[in-house]
Amino acid sequence: MSRYIAQKLVSLVLVQFGISVVVFYMIRLVPGDAVDFIYGLYLGSGRIEEIRALWGLDRPIVVQYLEWIGRVLQLDFGRSIVSGYPIADEIFARLPVTLHLSFMAGTWSVIFGVTLGVIASRYPNGKIDGLVTTTGILGLAMPHFWLATLLVLVFAVYLNILPSVGYIPFFENPVESTLSLMLPALALGTTMAAAVMRMARSAMLDVLAHDYIRTARAKGVRERRVYSSHALKNAFIPVLTLIGTETGKLLGGSLIIEQIFAIPGIGQYAVEAVLSRDYPVLQATMIVIAGSYVIINTLADLGYGLLDPRVRYD
Repeated sequence: MSRYIAQKLVSLVLVQFGISVVVFYMIRLVPGDAVDFIYGLYLGSGRIEEIRALWGLDRPIVVQYLEWIGRVLQLDFGRSIVSGYPIADEIFARLPVTLHLSFMAGTWSVIFGVTLGVIASRYPNGKIDGLVTTTGILGLAMPHFWLATLLVLVFAVYLNILPSVGYIPFFENPVESTLSLMLPALALGTTMAAAVMRMARSAMLDVLAHDYIRTARAKGVRERRVYSSHALKNAFIPVLTLIGTETGKLLGGSLIIEQIFAIPGIGQYAVEAVLSRDYPVLQATMIVIAGSYVIINTLADLGYGLLDPRVRYD
């Protein structure tokens, strides 16, 4: 097990290094930079080049990357070109907000998706199964931004029972904080819930066809125990793989949701950086989001050993 963990950690570092290279170079393919965004309309080309040189944007891109990655290894993401504030301070302040939103979205998605998937597998090819399957297809088809707008219209405008925008820190008021993230979490987690439901249904139907399930039923084991003790645990293994992938996607999906609901998280910070061509901020946020995605999937891999005794990490 320890050897496998070490291998995964080495793989994680290599993947992060590759991501840093891709992020650093891809960002610079976008026309213009922060200097053009801030001063392009007010200063001449000579003065703009002086400012670009002051910020080190005129140096070879390889030199810029080596200097940047050296600071990142020391957890120094530099300062925002637009605001001048330390990026690390902004990320550490905003990351808990995004994690809170992703946790709420992921929690309800897994509970709701697994529950509906098990119910659908209990009545295969029936009306309940058809209703659940149709709901799952609709959940996969609805874009986040469209669903977010619809939820605001219904629950905030018409019913006036949930706030439409803003965020209240969790430790300031846990109840109000949770309520402020209800609509964003519903909009963000719908696609994941639908995907988990479809995978749970498929996995349960596959497991229920195995011989040991028929043996358990032949021995007189209650149907509820057959599902909970025998089928669900084994069916959850492929579901866990999907959960790891979809949970990572929640962090990427938060870019749109946080912008719509005015939530001061990593996603909103990244969108602001894109609009202002703030290279250091965008690089830092992409590294954090991608790193979280890789870490979550690594934890999912390690979880296999807890669910499947046949898995051995030698």
